[in-house]
Order: sequence, then C-alpha cells, then structure tokens
Amino acid sequence: MHQTMGSTNPSTFTDTMSGDTLADLRETAGSLMSSVIDFVAAESNGNTDPALDLMRRAKILEATRRIQLLTKDPGDEWTDMVYASTLMTAKRLFCDWGVFDAIPTEGTISFAELAAKVDAEEMLLVRVAGILISTGYLKQIGTNQVAHTRFSLVFANNDRRGLLFNTGWDNCVVPYATMPKYFELYGRKEPRTTTHTPNGFAHGKPDLAIYDLIQSDPIRLARWIPAMAAVEERMPIAGIYDFSWLVSWAQAEAAQHQQHGAGTPAPDRPLLVDVGGGRGQAIKAITKEFPGIPVHRCVLQERPEVIDAVLAADEPELRLVTKMPINFHEGQPLKGALVYWIRRCLHNYPDDTAINVLRHIADAAAPDSRVLIFEDVLDSPPHYMAAIMDFMMMGMGGKQRTRARWDEMLAEVGLKITDVQRGKGPWKTQCVMECVKI
Repeated sequence: MHQTMGSTNPSTFTDTMSGDTLADLRETAGSLMSSVIDFVAAESNGNTDPALDLMRRAKILEATRRIQLLTKDPGDEWTDMVYASTLMTAKRLFCDWGVFDAIPTEGTISFAELAAKVDAEEMLLVRVAGILISTGYLKQIGTNQVAHTRFSLVFANNDRRGLLFNTGWDNCVVPYATMPKYFELYGRKEPRTTTHTPNGFAHGKPDLAIYDLIQSDPIRLARWIPAMAAVEERMPIAGIYDFSWLVSWAQAEAAQHQQHGAGTPAPDRPLLVDVGGGRGQAIKAITKEFPGIPVHRCVLQERPEVIDAVLAADEPELRLVTKMPINFHEGQPLKGALVYWIRRCLHNYPDDTAINVLRHIADAAAPDSRVLIFEDVLDSPPHYMAAIMDFMMMGMGGKQRTRARWDEMLAEVGLKITDVQRGKGPWKTQCVMECVKI
C-alpha cells in the first residue's frame, strides 16, 4: 500500500472552500485564541472553581473541533475512522491485559520486563504500545523503555475515569460494530422495548434488558458501578432548578403550625420525593443548596437492593430522609406529595416504558403537586454531544428527547410543562422541566 494516510484529493483547500467557510474558520480561530487566553489567565491565577474550569476547557475543545471540521478534506474521513478505532482498541487491549497496572506509576520499565509481567509476547506488546506512544498516551524512553503519562495513568489502579472508558467500550464500541446486522434483523426502526436492543444483541443476550445484561457479567458490573459514580460527579444537580419556592412553602407551613399551637399535628406531607434517586445524591445536593428544605420530609425511592445499600452506608446527610423501596414501573405508592423529582431515569427507556413511569407519577400527584423531570432536552438540530448521548442510549433501548416529544408524552398522562430551567455552559442541554396536572 503506497498511498499515505493523507488527503485523497490533490486540490488545495482554498480552491474548494467557500467564502462563508473561510469566514467561519477565521471567526472560530479568533474564538479559540480568546478562549485559550482566558484559560491560561485563570490557570495562572490559581483557578479553584471546577465548574468554571470545565466550561473554559469545553470552549477550547469546541472551537478546536470546529476548526478541524472546517479544514479537513472530506476525502480524509476514513483516516478519522482508522485513527479512532485503532487508538480505542489499543487502550482496551492494554486494559484487559493489565499493562497499564504493570507500568510503574513513576519511572520506566523495559518492554521485555513488561511483557513478562503481563504474559505477552514482547514484539506484540511493542506494536500495540506503538499506537499509544505515537499518540502521546504513553512515553518511550530510549529504544526499549516505556513510562506513563498523565493520560495513561487514568487506566491504572481502577481509576474511575479508566473504568468509564471500558464501560464506553462495552456500551458503545461493541454495539455500534454490530448495529448494521441488528437493524438488518430487526428492521430499520428504533428499539421500542427494553429487551432486544442493539446492546443485548451485540453481547449475545438479546432477551436481557440493559441492567440485567450488565448484572449478568461480573467484570462488566464491577466497572459499571464506579464508572457511573464518576459520571454523576461530573453531572450537575445544584444550580439548575430554583427550589426557593419550596423553602418558602415549608417556612409558611411551619409558621402556620406555630401560630396554631403545639397541640396541632405537625405538617407531614412529603415535600420532595426523589423517584429512582440512586443513593440519594440529588437529595444531598438539593438540601445543601437549599438548607431550608426539611430533610425529614424528603423521600428517597429506589430498588430494594439500592435502598439496602443506602441504609448500610448510613450517611449523616440522609439519616432523616425516608427510604422507600419501589419498582417505579409498577406504581407510585406515595400519593399527594408536593414535589416528585425524577432525574436522568427516563432517558434509559423507550417511549412506552417512560410514559408508563410518568403515568404512575401523574396518577399519584395531587392537583397542586409539581413533577420535576431532569433530563437532557435535545435541540433541533442537536448539539453534537447530545446527539452522541442519544445514539448511545438507542443502543441500550433508551432515548434522549426534544421538547416537542416531551410535550406529547406528558400530555398522554395528563401533565403539561409550565417552566423549563436549563444548565449553563457545557450543561446547557441539561434541563429541569416543571410539570403540573392538566
């Protein structure tokens, strides 16, 4: 093969680029330079705000991605595919073989010693390492020594960021490779059930829903739990929805009770029910941001095994919270709460399943209840990261939705959106939709 992995079109870019494209390129380059200057200034001044740091980095990466898109030759599309797939595969192999763990955190190791540690042929190891060295993920010293970089260290010692990569391999790379066969077999239509998804099909267990599929594989499950915890840490909870009205409500109730005297029953209506709330991370974040919300009137609902884990952990912030085991597919046992909050659950399911969950909540809600749905809301056209997330969810049988689709689904269960509050910066697609009964 004599052709190099470069442009397949000998014409120059300036001959084929339109004036609008060149103007876009100049504008984006200016935006990139401005973003870099802001980032360097913040770092030099000792930036300590993780949210602002993430936002500044996102601006740089967004501009860089745009410049790459504007300047590359369309004929080079195949090189992007080869580069990305080769790099991902090399990382996965070294994760599976324990190579990243075998490289010392500091210092170097010879290829021969490394090969012996992981029971691999030295030449094979050198060839796979060549991909990671040439792309900056590992560092070669001399001709036969290798060392970690800050990028490769995330794959060592069960770092959750590395586990997240491996979870992405299981949930993205493997299903994507078999999607053409999946849609050939099942037809060109989106998955409509929690089973027979591209993910289950790719892993040879089409009869299992995604969470049953993950639980059936101990290695995959061991990666999944801490990886999802890492995702949750990056995803904002606080700072999007304003719960000050709920604080005022609770304070007004308390004042009224005090006025009527100690002999009257204290208000006991549940104020905040976190439906499918995991280990209580949302309740902790919300009550920290709005300390006027009485914690003892919050309810955490989850699967029984999760509730057992929360009880065993006995976190101080959650001790006064009512813990209620439920299956939200089967019903909502708590009637008439003031707020039902459901965060990042419904995107895991196809439309009919999500509508069923919403119907249970709507049936339980009182006329003055508010149903708060925290999800990505797709724009049209979507931001590329939101579209990527939607594609991944499709592989699991889930779905990201537009505002129009949310309106349609909510109308089916007798709810309507009265307000939408959005995140900022890289989280601008993260929304809390406030709903009431029609």
